[in-house]
Amino acid sequence: MQKRLLVALFDTASITLAATLVVLIAAPQAHAYVDPSVMTYTIQAVAGVAVALSAVLGVALRRTRKVVFRVLKIDENANKIVEPAVHAIDPGSTGAEERLREAAEEAEQARILLDRGPRVRPLSWPQRFFRALVGAGFLVATVFIVTPLELVGGGADSLNFGFFDVLPIVLPAGAAGTLALALVLSLFRGRIFDIALTVVVALGLCCYVQSLALNGPLPVADGTSIDLSKFKTITVVGTAVWLAIIVSLLVLNAKKASVCRPLLIGLSLGLLVVQGASVASVGAAAAERQETNPPVLMTTKGLYDVGAESNVVVFVLDTFDTRLMEDLLASDPDILDDFTGFTYFRNSTGSMIPTRYGVPYLLSGIMPQEGQTYQEYVDSRYRDSSFMKDISQAGYDIGIYSDSVRTGDSPYTNGFNDYPSNFITDGHVELNALPLLSALTKMSLYRVAPWPLKPLFWFYTDEINRSSISDTMEPYIMDDIAYADKLFDEGLEISDESKAFRFIHLIGAHAPFTMGADGRKAADETDQHTQAQGSLRVVVEYIQQLKKLDLYDSATIIITSDHGDWYITDEPLDRPTTPFLLVKPSETAEEAAAPLKVSDAPTGHLDFNATVIDAVGGDSSPYGPTVFEVEPGDRPRFYWMTTSDGHNDLQWREYEIDGDVLDFNDWRPTGATIDIPKE
Repeated sequence: MQKRLLVALFDTASITLAATLVVLIAAPQAHAYVDPSVMTYTIQAVAGVAVALSAVLGVALRRTRKVVFRVLKIDENANKIVEPAVHAIDPGSTGAEERLREAAEEAEQARILLDRGPRVRPLSWPQRFFRALVGAGFLVATVFIVTPLELVGGGADSLNFGFFDVLPIVLPAGAAGTLALALVLSLFRGRIFDIALTVVVALGLCCYVQSLALNGPLPVADGTSIDLSKFKTITVVGTAVWLAIIVSLLVLNAKKASVCRPLLIGLSLGLLVVQGASVASVGAAAAERQETNPPVLMTTKGLYDVGAESNVVVFVLDTFDTRLMEDLLASDPDILDDFTGFTYFRNSTGSMIPTRYGVPYLLSGIMPQEGQTYQEYVDSRYRDSSFMKDISQAGYDIGIYSDSVRTGDSPYTNGFNDYPSNFITDGHVELNALPLLSALTKMSLYRVAPWPLKPLFWFYTDEINRSSISDTMEPYIMDDIAYADKLFDEGLEISDESKAFRFIHLIGAHAPFTMGADGRKAADETDQHTQAQGSLRVVVEYIQQLKKLDLYDSATIIITSDHGDWYITDEPLDRPTTPFLLVKPSETAEEAAAPLKVSDAPTGHLDFNATVIDAVGGDSSPYGPTVFEVEPGDRPRFYWMTTSDGHNDLQWREYEIDGDVLDFNDWRPTGATIDIPKE
C-alpha cells in the first residue's frame, strides 16, 4: 500500500512539473510585425523545438519512474502478459515437439487472459469497504434520501411538514442505512463481493432511471388505486429496462471485472453528485419559500366545538356531484329527510376544479379574470379578498379544516393565516421519526419501484400526514372515519366563544372508498355511492348533536363540495360537473322543523361567500346575492375547468352555464383560457 502511494505521489509530481514548465515557458502576449514570408518556417521551428523538449521530458520522467520502481522493488510487468523471448527450435532436436506444445499452450492461455482482460487483483477489507460504501451510498441516497426530499419539497402544499422538517431525520437514517449495507457487503470476498456490489449499483441505477424516465403516466396519489391493466405498455418497457441494466452489468462483471469495478464506482459517484445538486436546488427553493411564506400547521382545535349563541358551519364533501345526489335520491327518496329546514339547490354550479383551486375560491370568493396570468391570479385571490376579515370582524371564532387552503402558493395572503384560531404559524412541527421514515419510504418506493411492484406501495397523501405528525400537535388530517368516530362517540361541545365559523373539508365522495353507509369504517373497500351515503350520515350526526345542544335553529349550515365529478383530461369537458348544495339559514324553530325544500334557482359557488357573510351579520352586498336572493330564470354563470396531462395542470378553460346545470346543452366554452406553468 505504501509503495503504491509513493508511485502515485511521483506521478502527481511529474504531472505538476510538466504543467509548471508549460506555464513558465509560455511567453506573455506581445505585439510585433513579422514578415509573412518567414512566418511558416518560424512556426515549424518552434513546433519542432516543442516536440523535441516534450520528448526529452517524457523520456526523462519515464526513466526516472523505472528507477523508482527498481528502488521500491516493484515488478512493472506484474499481472501483465509479457511476450517471451523469441528463439529458434530445431525440429530435429530432442524435446522439440514438447517445447512447441508448451509454447502453444502458453499462447492459448495468454489469448484467454487477453479476452478476459487484466487479472482482477484481490481486494483487502478496507478496499472492499470503500467500494461498498460508495455503491451502498448510491442506492440508499437514490431511494431513501434524494427521492423523499424531492417529494416533500415538491409537495409542500399537501403535506403538513416541509423539507427542513424531515431533513434532520432522513439524513442520519440514510447515513446509518448506507453504513449498515456497506458493512454487510464488505464481508463478502472475491467474486461474490463483485457480484453483490454489481447488483446493488444496478438496483440504484434502475431506480434512478425509473424515476427519471419511466414514470411518465404514473397517476398522482389522489386515493385512486393503480390498475396496471391501463399501463401495459410502460409496464413491459419499464420491466425490460430494469432487466437490461441488471443483466448487462452482471455480464460485464463476469467477463471484464477489471472494467466493471471502476465503472461501478464512477457511475455511483457521478450520479451521487448529480442528485446532490438536485437536492440542493430543492432545499434552496424550500428555504426561499419558507422565508416568504412561513409554514402553517392546521390543528383540530375547535373542530368539535360550537359557539354558545351563533354558528355558521360549512361542510365541504369532496367530489360530491349533484348528479350523484340525484342518483342517491332515486334509489332512496328519504335520504335527506333529516335535513329539515334545508333547501336543496339542484341547479348549482361550481367555481373551479379540482380541489386545489375549488377550496381557495370558497375561502376567498375571487375568480380568475380573462387576461390574468396564472401567477397573477394566485397572488391576488387572498390579497384582494376580505372574506376572512369580514367574518372575524363580525365577532366569529374561525376554524378552517382542509388540506387545500394553499396560502403557501403566494406570500400575498392579506393576513389569511392570522384569522383561523386553529392555525399554528410559528413553523414548529413535531414529527414521529419512525412512522415518518416508514411513510417516506412508501412514497419513495411508489416512485422508484418498477411498474409491476408499484401497487404494493400505493399511498394517499392524508395517510402520510396522519402517520407522520406527533399526536401532541393535534394536526387536522382529512380522515372521515376518524372524524366520524369521535363525533359519534364524544359528540360536540359548547366552547367559550359565543360565535363560531367552521369550515370542515372531508373526503366525502372522493376515493379511497373505505366508509360504509353508516359512517363507520367498512370491512372491505366500498364504492362511491356507499361512501357518499356514509358522509351524509356523518353530517346528520352533526345536525343531531346541534339539536341536542339546542343550537340547530339558530345555526346556518351549508353543505356543498369543492367541485363535482372530476376526471383528468387534456380535452374539453364532455359532461356536466357540479357540486351539490344544501343550505339551512338561521330560522325559527318552526322553519327549522319544516321538510326539505328543492329549488331550481340558478345559484352555486358564486353566491357562497355572500351567503356566509349575510349569516354572520355582515354586509353581503359587495359579494353579490345570497343563495336565497337569487330568483329563478336566466342567469349566466361561469366556471373554470382545468386540463391536465395526469401530472401537470395545463390550462384553465372558462365555461358559461345558462340554464339547467345538469343539461350539458346549456354549457358552452367562452374561449377564455389561462395557461398554467409547469412547477
